[in-house]
Amino acid sequence: MAVVLTILKILGIILLVILGLLLLLLLLVLFVPIRYRLKGGYNEEYFGAEVNVRWLIFRVLGSYTKSDGLKVRAKAAWFTVYKLDGREEARKETEHILNPENPENPENALPPPEKETGDQKKAAEDETETVEVFGDGKPESKSGDKAKKKKGRRKSGALEKKDKQKETAGAKPEVLEGEVENESKEEFLDKLEEMWDKLETKMNHISSFLAKDFTERTIERGKKLLKKVFLHLKPTKGRVDLALGLGSSADTGIMLGKIARFYPLYGRWLFITPDFYYKRLEADGDIKGRIRIGSLAIPGLIFILRKDTRRTIKLAKKI
Repeated sequence: MAVVLTILKILGIILLVILGLLLLLLLLVLFVPIRYRLKGGYNEEYFGAEVNVRWLIFRVLGSYTKSDGLKVRAKAAWFTVYKLDGREEARKETEHILNPENPENPENALPPPEKETGDQKKAAEDETETVEVFGDGKPESKSGDKAKKKKGRRKSGALEKKDKQKETAGAKPEVLEGEVENESKEEFLDKLEEMWDKLETKMNHISSFLAKDFTERTIERGKKLLKKVFLHLKPTKGRVDLALGLGSSADTGIMLGKIARFYPLYGRWLFITPDFYYKRLEADGDIKGRIRIGSLAIPGLIFILRKDTRRTIKLAKKI
């Protein structure tokens, strides 16, 4: 009996350790933030961007410039899992195309067929008209007889087709054009009326669906959830310097007035330097932020498990 209890005790400890590890892993996934950083710059001579994403032991680095192309590297701890070098890929592709053994190489393309001149055509015709002389002295041309037979067959076939077309055309019943037009108009009007009835029925179903109390409550909760998601995804730190000039002081001032409407959204991280004399566009930015999966998954799960949401989804499928 003591041996059985000892075995059960050991199994219970192992089970608790496994459950504890699973719980720890779940908490890490939900609450350890995904950190990201975006850097970039643009002017008349340079355009480039860098992305750095980190989560636990995983890291993704990406960059793009006109000279080096796209570069991506994914790492797990100290090991590189994935690597992409746009400049190297382009070099390999050009080497593959210019390979002498590659049939796609333009140097390996076959020359275009030569066009026959008038003298060559005459020589070919003379060869086809060569004559074999038999014992009786009567000449016979093989290619000429064959050509005549083919022409005779083509003429007879064309005459037979014309006769068949005349017979079929004469066999068609005579139908008044006015009756055909009236029938097509009636069919079109019937189809249009049927489509309108379906659309009207669908609109009535949608209006009655939106008028339900549980649908209204679900829509309001969905709006609040989207607002939370947007605020959570918004960068926490950063600065973007923008030099803007449209070549005219009036146009630049009008554009600044339009951008100023959205000042509450970008006032903390976007700084604009206007240029009222020259046409100019330059930007330089560095943005940081973090995303917690739990901050998005838990409110979303609560929203889906609500009774009003389930009733709304069930009724929406029936529309």
